[in-house]
Amino acid sequence: TLPTPILTLPKSIIRPIHASDAAALVATANSPRLARGLRAHFPSPYTLRDAEAWIARCAVESPRRSFAVCDPATNAVCGGVSLRVLGGDEARTFEIGYYLGEAYWGGGVMSEAVAAFARWAFAAVPEAELQRLEAGVYSFNPASARVLAKAGFVFEGCRRGAGFKHGEAFDILMYGLLRQDLE
Repeated sequence: TLPTPILTLPKSIIRPIHASDAAALVATANSPRLARGLRAHFPSPYTLRDAEAWIARCAVESPRRSFAVCDPATNAVCGGVSLRVLGGDEARTFEIGYYLGEAYWGGGVMSEAVAAFARWAFAAVPEAELQRLEAGVYSFNPASARVLAKAGFVFEGCRRGAGFKHGEAFDILMYGLLRQDLE
């Protein structure tokens, strides 16, 4: 039995990842084009061992902060969305991260999912713990920047030359969303 979704949307279902999702996770995440736009720690190639390790890590998260984005017709994993507490001086700021399998690119799935997930995060996490969501987007990934803009995130600036991956330096575009932006 698959876990109960936290969000059921027209274009996706967002739910906890499950052990039975491993093969679909590999099929979705094993893409050099996908990995190029994600953090360097995202495995590429993405193997069954990587999927199983991610599923095990998510299973012990408390509170749960990482979720599968699933096709509403099949409930198969087609992406992911997560929150990461920044801590320190940014203790009330969470970073939102997300990805979507290539087969679903361009269909508005992630724009809808990120907007709904941001609203869910502000509703689920007390104000004393979460005041701000933020995301950094690689400058060569305008589609991801559009996802954030459509979800209500505000462009806050460019961290010039802050990114470096596979021998290439690039800018990171910063977006933020405050709790009061949704009120």
